[in-house]
This record gives sequence, C-alpha cells and structure tokens, in this order.
Amino acid sequence: MLRVFSPVPTWMVWNTVLALVPLALSFTLFSPARRHRSVWWWLGLGIFVVALPNAPYVLTDVIHLVDDDRDGVLIRTVVVYSGFVTVGVVAYTVSVARLFAFFRRAGMGALSLVGAEIGVHSVVAVGVLIGRYGRWNSWDAATRPWAVVRDAALWVSPRSAGSGAARDRPRRNHRNSAPGDRRR
Repeated sequence: MLRVFSPVPTWMVWNTVLALVPLALSFTLFSPARRHRSVWWWLGLGIFVVALPNAPYVLTDVIHLVDDDRDGVLIRTVVVYSGFVTVGVVAYTVSVARLFAFFRRAGMGALSLVGAEIGVHSVVAVGVLIGRYGRWNSWDAATRPWAVVRDAALWVSPRSAGSGAARDRPRRNHRNSAPGDRRR
C-alpha cells in the first residue's frame, strides 16, 4: 500500500524499523542512571546484540536501487534510499557509542575497549553477512539458534572464505521475511 503513494518499498520501511530497535534499546540499557542489572536488563542486552546488525544492514539495501528502476535510477528513489541509509548509519553509530560509553563507565581499560570494539564490529559484520546472503532474520536467533550459529560458522570459516563455498551455496528459503519483502 505504501508503494502506491511513494517510491518506498515496504520491506525498506521494515528494515529501517528494525534498525531503530538497537537504538531504542541502547537508551534504556546503557543509561548512566541505570545501576541495577536485572534479568530483564540481561534479556534486553541479548536482544540488543542480536538486533544490532539490523542498523548497518540497511546499507546493503542499496543493491535494490538497480532493481527498482529498470530504465534508470530516479532522483527521488536515491533521496528516499539515502534517508533510510542515513537512519541506519546513525542508529548504528549512536547505539555503539552508547555501548562503549557504558563500557567506559564500567571501568574497562583501553586495551579491553579495543578488543571489545573489534569483537562488536566483527559480530555485527557476520550478522549483516548472514542476513544479506544467508537470509537469516534477527528473530531466527531465538527460534532456530543452533541453525543460525551453524550457518554463521560456515560463512566465517577460513575454508569456506577461501573457496567461496558458503558464498556459492544456495540461500535458505526466506519464509520469515517481512510483508512485501523482495530481498534476495
């Protein structure tokens, strides 16, 4: 329905909403006023970690620019995509900045912060990779955790990276996609 009135595909709106989830959680979880870490806090942290790749994932939706306009990319389409990409980049940047401010307040040393930064960005990169090419969704981490872990291990193993085995294998059926999602 949104497509009738604008050049915005519904799946792009859905991906952008998912990109905002870690941002919203970062304001709740990593507030300087928060001192108590309840079971709910730890659950929220788990959701934050699983949802964080959604923010930069929006950047990969640019591959659909060519698909949207067969006769050339319209300026309005580029502007719309740029808006969504900006939301994703800002959501990721602010979420990670709030996470690391939390780490600093918790007393993490410089070396630990560097290790954490490498780890966070690596996990996010794998999340984006298995989302775009493996067709996994964030909620699959809760509904099919071992399958997601197994697939992620295939995508990042040195053997499959060198041979292209993971990249060339068939993508899984994307039956859990958002309504109107045309992602490949």
